[in-house]
Amino acid sequence: MNDSQQERSLPASTQILESAETSKTVENIEHDARALLKVNNLKVDFSNSRHQWTRIVHGVSFAVGKGEILGIVGESGCGKSVTAFSILRLHERRTTRYEGAITFEGHDIFSLGQKQLRTLRGGDIGFIFQNPMSSLNPLLTIGQQLRETVRTHQPSLSKNEVESSCIEALHDAGSDNPESWMKQYPYQFSGGMLQRVMIGMALINHPKLLIADEPTTALDVTIQMQLLKVLRDLRKTRDMSIVLITHDMGVVAQMCDRVEVMYQGRIMESAPVSDIFAHPRNPYTQGLLAAIPPMEGLRPKRLKTVSDFLKQSGSDLSPHGNVMDHAAFTAKE
Repeated sequence: MNDSQQERSLPASTQILESAETSKTVENIEHDARALLKVNNLKVDFSNSRHQWTRIVHGVSFAVGKGEILGIVGESGCGKSVTAFSILRLHERRTTRYEGAITFEGHDIFSLGQKQLRTLRGGDIGFIFQNPMSSLNPLLTIGQQLRETVRTHQPSLSKNEVESSCIEALHDAGSDNPESWMKQYPYQFSGGMLQRVMIGMALINHPKLLIADEPTTALDVTIQMQLLKVLRDLRKTRDMSIVLITHDMGVVAQMCDRVEVMYQGRIMESAPVSDIFAHPRNPYTQGLLAAIPPMEGLRPKRLKTVSDFLKQSGSDLSPHGNVMDHAAFTAKE
């Protein structure tokens, strides 16, 4: 199937949105010579059992500098996690189709073989998944799973060196008793403790880039703050870059240097975090901020939604709508 046939197999509404959108090109992000990761015009399609293709991500582009925390924020179902999984090609190969380019340290991710990908995953690029309970093997101790991660990427290490790496990783992730944690099973841990294990597992091979997919989801506020502090501290001590996936604008404000605002598989606005909060340009971004509950005074009987704001402001989220013009709402550096 050639490119034109592939495009015709997509829903008509998707093709209309594609033609209406102007994405960042590689020239817009090439200026950052320190970029560790570059995503250029990424498009992701999924197929169903009838081999019908649906486009989920529509021409997303961004760059992550060394030591930078980039936030990708948006409502559930907007394509944040699909984009994050695409960086390491974690989707099912038979039902996924990629277009565009992703480069890490100048290497084309889409041209890597499976063996090279396995080396990259958990090595130079760490990944914290959204649900730690489903990401860990309930039949193995935490120590067994950490040791396996180390041995996969550093087979030359001695038994004592592997053990030291595991304990160090748990300690860096905030464990106050890593030796004890190594002997326990996932079911013995709370949600916050499990997420610390996942952070430790992602960090154990000293990655240059950490991708964190909603790392504080379903955790209470106190635990959220502790885990976010761990990530901030690790960024400084390890000079590590982070891609943070979240729907929480409060997390974005605390953590990120730059922000990509996503909606319906597209980047709506791209800017430094201070600009996003002080001068949001895209109506969708303005709606996200307007939907945050007030911290002071009486709360309204009904909290605002993004759609409420867009209707009030006269903004249009339809395929031909003004909100979809990404180029008009991208901050220029």
